[in-house]
Amino acid sequence: MKKQGFSLIEVIFAIAFLVLVGVAMATLNNAAARLTETTELKQIALGLNEQSLAFVALEKRTKGANFATAYGPSPGIDCIGTDKTCYVVCPPNETNPTCGLIIQKTKSSLQVGTSKLQFVPSIVIREAYGTSGTNKRYLVNATTSWGKGVQRQMTTARILE
Repeated sequence: MKKQGFSLIEVIFAIAFLVLVGVAMATLNNAAARLTETTELKQIALGLNEQSLAFVALEKRTKGANFATAYGPSPGIDCIGTDKTCYVVCPPNETNPTCGLIIQKTKSSLQVGTSKLQFVPSIVIREAYGTSGTNKRYLVNATTSWGKGVQRQMTTARILE
């Protein structure tokens, strides 16, 4: 009489298959976690860019023709022009923060929420071509970077009229 059961090859194949399925599930879980984290970081960077752009747009709207004078080289802020990087600094610990547009040699970084990364929001303001007089248009590029490595920054641009 022949005994019924699994052979050694069948048992080894079944164990190998289960191990491969487990490794595949762990890999998918890891990839999903990284994708979620990357999306969160990009949303934070986009929010910081929008905050910077909104502040500059508000300053342009309230100062009008005096915008170039207020942030030009004469008061020492000197934020308008090619290759002039400035920072919109809003104190994070105040309930009613007053933001400011400053130029400084060292990067102004901040920590958002529970993230341990330091975000560095910066802006570059350039005069748009073909504008002059009191109705100048400005191209504002807001860039927020975080961490080190490739694809660790986000840039948003807006033209202010």
